[in-house]
Amino acid sequence: MSEFCDKVVKKPWGYEYLMYESDKIAIWYLHISHGRQTSLHCHPCKKTGYILLDGEAQVSFLNGHVQLRALSKLMLREGLFHSTRAISPDGIHVIEVESPPNKEDLVRLDDIYGRKEQPYEGEECRVPMTDSCITISEPGLGRADSYEICSTSLTVEKFADASELLKRPHDEIILVMQGGLYTKNNDPILSPGDVVTIATLARLAGTFHSPDGITTMTVRKGEDV
Repeated sequence: MSEFCDKVVKKPWGYEYLMYESDKIAIWYLHISHGRQTSLHCHPCKKTGYILLDGEAQVSFLNGHVQLRALSKLMLREGLFHSTRAISPDGIHVIEVESPPNKEDLVRLDDIYGRKEQPYEGEECRVPMTDSCITISEPGLGRADSYEICSTSLTVEKFADASELLKRPHDEIILVMQGGLYTKNNDPILSPGDVVTIATLARLAGTFHSPDGITTMTVRKGEDV
């Protein structure tokens, strides 16, 4: 069991907590308060999938930045320095998926709160989870488990084949939790921790296969939430 299970990690910019963890990925929820920002940091050995659930954010890199509005996504490669700032008056709500799970894989280049070159927060910054925190369970085959954060619906499902996802609206975002899409030589095309749209999955699923099935979190926003 993860040392972060049932804990909220307090940050100078807000807080985060662990929603789900396997041997391949960890899914975290982050709330960043208005005007606050994360350190300019990178993860040398893990990729990061980023989903902005609510609000408006500025994600900065060493040279330049992008402006994001919910619902949107990014994939951040290993070693890419980045920082997220909350622009919305009520702050922003974010899901981050790291692959593989490792909170020690962190290099802080700069930080307005004085954490430059410092490691991840220690036990003194951890408090018990509250009832409002959402944790995700492993779904059974053919079963859909639904969760809600900020009028955004998260649906976790396990499919025998990725083609079963193609009937969903193509603008929905999916996060691969287990399995994925592979070539005939079993080289990974989509693997745990990847974040794409259904439209992207549709382009790939006709050519590549999912030999072990695929478990996904589908993220959508709308009146049906």
